[in-house]
Parts: sequence; C-alpha cells; structure tokens
Amino acid sequence: MNKIFIFALSFIIISYQSYSKTKIVQSAGIVQSVEVLKKYITHEIPKKEKICEIRRVPAKDNSQSFSAENLIGALIGGAIGNQLGKGGGKQGTTAIGALIGSEAARSHKKAHAQNGNFVEKEICRIQKTLQTETIEKVSGYRLTVEIDGELISLNSNRSYNPGEIISIRKEINYTIY
Repeated sequence: MNKIFIFALSFIIISYQSYSKTKIVQSAGIVQSVEVLKKYITHEIPKKEKICEIRRVPAKDNSQSFSAENLIGALIGGAIGNQLGKGGGKQGTTAIGALIGSEAARSHKKAHAQNGNFVEKEICRIQKTLQTETIEKVSGYRLTVEIDGELISLNSNRSYNPGEIISIRKEINYTIY
C-alpha cells in the first residue's frame, strides 16, 4: 500500500511543471538623496609615555660614590683578610676583606648622610601604555532613487549627487504556479 502511495505521489510531482521567464531591462533612475554609510574600527596602539613626579630626596647623598672613606675601608679590610688567610687562599681572603671593608665604609657614610636636609626633585620614567583609537571609514552609500514613479533604496560603493541620472538593471520574473 505504501509503495502505491509513494509511486502516485512521485508521478504527480514529476508531471507538475513550473513555467517561468526572467526579463532583464535597463532603466534610468534619478538620484533623490545620498546617505554616507560608515563603519567604525577600534584598535589599541602601544605608546611610550614619559611620567614625571616631584619627590623629596636627601640634599646631598654621596654614599653611593667611591671616595677616600671607601678606599680606607678597603685597605683595612684587605689587611685583616690578608692576616686571616694562609697559603694559596691569602689572595682570596685579602680580596674578600677589601670588599667587606669598602661596603662597611659605604654603609657608615650612608647612615651619616641622612642629616635631615631634603630637596624636591623631579624624577621621570618611561611607561608603556595602550591608547584606544577609533577610526571612521566610509563603507558605502545608500541611494534613494526614483524609478518608474517609485522611490527605491539601493546600496552602492560609489557616491552619486542628487539629481544625477543613473542606469539601473531591473530583473522581472514571470512564473506560473
């Protein structure tokens, strides 16, 4: 029974034919108005920015520089290291003693440099930042065109001026159902 029904249905579908015709006509239309279509593109741009601030710093801080005090500390530390070292290790202990003596003199100098005098100084640094930038781009044009007594809206990649006559391709489909 199902086979007969499927056969009858396929016979009806195959025997039904649709007739149609497409006609293409060139027509002239008059541009009534033009609207600019825009799109916005946003992207981030890395930039380097100089940031400055005013800070209070000690008026004179020579504790970081190498001076006579550091030299004296290095000589004393080297002499002590030389007395402690024996044999081939004497050079190593002398060098270590000199470094420790110089550092001790620098620490002592820094502790005494903080005498309470401060000055305001501008300190600057370079910082990387991201700036967001939005660009406006023209993506096309929406035309309102009068053709055959009707106003139609069309999108175009090209701009036209109001009153300009343009050629429009029109397709007409005729179909029998």
